Amino acid sequence: MENPILYVERIMWLLREGGVDEGSVRRTGEMLGTPVKRVDALKARYSDVFSRFIEKRCSEAGSQYVVCIYSWNRRKSFRVFPVSLYATGTIILFRGEEPLEVLSNPIPKAIDYQGALGIISQDIVPLYASKRVDGWQVNAYYDKILGRWIFSTRYVLHNMYFSRGVLNIDRYGEISNPLVSLADSIAFRENLYGRLAGREGWTFIFNIVGPEPAITAPPYPIAPNPEEYRLYLVAARRNDGVLISGFEASKEIGWSYYPEPVLPASLDDLYRYIRSSLDTRSIIAWVKSGAFEQDPLLVEIPSQYYYDAMMVKHLYDAKSALILCSEGLTDHIKNLVSDNIGARVEAIDRIYRALVKAIEMRGADDMLIRSIRDLIRSSRAREIVSEEEIKSEIASRNIRRVARKILAIMLEERSLASDDISSIISRIEEIIGFMRNH
Repeated sequence: MENPILYVERIMWLLREGGVDEGSVRRTGEMLGTPVKRVDALKARYSDVFSRFIEKRCSEAGSQYVVCIYSWNRRKSFRVFPVSLYATGTIILFRGEEPLEVLSNPIPKAIDYQGALGIISQDIVPLYASKRVDGWQVNAYYDKILGRWIFSTRYVLHNMYFSRGVLNIDRYGEISNPLVSLADSIAFRENLYGRLAGREGWTFIFNIVGPEPAITAPPYPIAPNPEEYRLYLVAARRNDGVLISGFEASKEIGWSYYPEPVLPASLDDLYRYIRSSLDTRSIIAWVKSGAFEQDPLLVEIPSQYYYDAMMVKHLYDAKSALILCSEGLTDHIKNLVSDNIGARVEAIDRIYRALVKAIEMRGADDMLIRSIRDLIRSSRAREIVSEEEIKSEIASRNIRRVARKILAIMLEERSLASDDISSIISRIEEIIGFMRNH
């Protein structure tokens, strides 16, 4: 498979050097998401994509070479076109301004299930599907300049890291990125580099998995103990460009850790299977699609509750506990935490149900509205929601949503483990009792 980013960079270099035919101009525009015929339109589209959407970070690698990594700008909503799908850590080797070859050709970005339904049918049975392991993605590739296997992240090379939002670039070959350093330690411990010998030109996509899920953690583990982390092999791209699953790649190199495969089923069945999961972040489905001739289209089918479950389990987040309680999952999330934290989860469930009943009994009368306003003020010491907004929400008659929204405001950024959470819950119960009795 030809990497779309390399193709585009090569054509743009050829344009600067002399010129290309009309067919190449049109195909390059398609790679950038906008078919064009004129060279000036192509240059404008390239400039727009690589200034607004695709981030290109480069490091000098000796006197002749430059190595660049490409990633999607996280401040922009994702858009689907060939180049964007491979802005997941593609790495290209340049000699001066001339693009020579791809060093790392990673897995394309997975498209969210709801967005994918505009391209494919929910009745399709994917070629392959597996549970997503919740970790930090790193890509292993053979670096010809360094003469060794090395890791990158989806966003930066091994010698790059961010400090207070500023990109720092160290000497090429120096491992200064914390995720790469952790992956490198694990790789040496598990003799991964020895297992990869003879597969130069391949790209191996791993997730670093540890005690804490990446969905709730900082951008990288803080002061990690490498013994507590594992590298899960998500996928690999062979040197002929073919993408293979982590299950297949693990057999290839004798690796023990890979995402758990899921039995074949339609996308709709997989969605119904995973949507209520508390312990699996999502399912990644590999779908054959006419719109993507070489690689499969990767579709991520997410759990509706996993994020909040992890926020409760690892960060004791009171608002997340409320959201899950309002979905009838109180008993399930109590099993994620200790008994004393579980008692506070039960208390949140209790006040949620009591508030629902109070609103059902009283409707949108003025005393109830003022009581709710005072309830919010008692927690936040300021007016976040006006009486008019509260009245409008209650008038919608979606009482459970109204109760959840009110309590979510009060419990936001509150910890189930904090000393004041019990007094906050007691105060809420007291005011709800007043609402129901007056």
